[in-house]
Amino acid sequence: MENVKDTIANLPKDDGWNAGYPLYHYQGFWCSPNFIEDIILSQEGFKAEPTDIFVCSAPKSGSTWLKALTFAIVTRTRYDTSTSPLLSKVSHDCIPTLSNSGKKLDICEPGLPLISTHTPYHALPKSVLNSDCKVVYICREPKDAFVSLYHFLAKRAPNKESPFPGEGFRSFL
Repeated sequence: MENVKDTIANLPKDDGWNAGYPLYHYQGFWCSPNFIEDIILSQEGFKAEPTDIFVCSAPKSGSTWLKALTFAIVTRTRYDTSTSPLLSKVSHDCIPTLSNSGKKLDICEPGLPLISTHTPYHALPKSVLNSDCKVVYICREPKDAFVSLYHFLAKRAPNKESPFPGEGFRSFL
């Protein structure tokens, strides 16, 4: 763990568009230190199974929609239309994600081959890239993803507090 923190500390760093929330450049993309830590630990410890199906997307690029569709397709023979977990849970609660220990979080029933991540394809663990597992990747126009992120943060930010630097939230525009 200390080795991971040293690696992150030596990466190029920038405050980006949100002062006080630094981003680090790792394997060709900018992201938060927590995300980089998850990626490094997954790269070191995750062992993909040939039956795994990775559901991948960048944040704010349709991951909720993609998870719901893949879950419904993969479990279509397990549930009928009145018993699907998607009727009572959001899709993020139906598909496990890679955890910071490099293991699949077990939030679903055993035998479900789906695993979700926001990790870019080239940064997935080598066991995923070198295995016969399936990878479903959705992408979105970056400008649209940024606008979606903007509106997502606007809903979460109280009027007086801004997720963006400057005089206020609307000054970002």
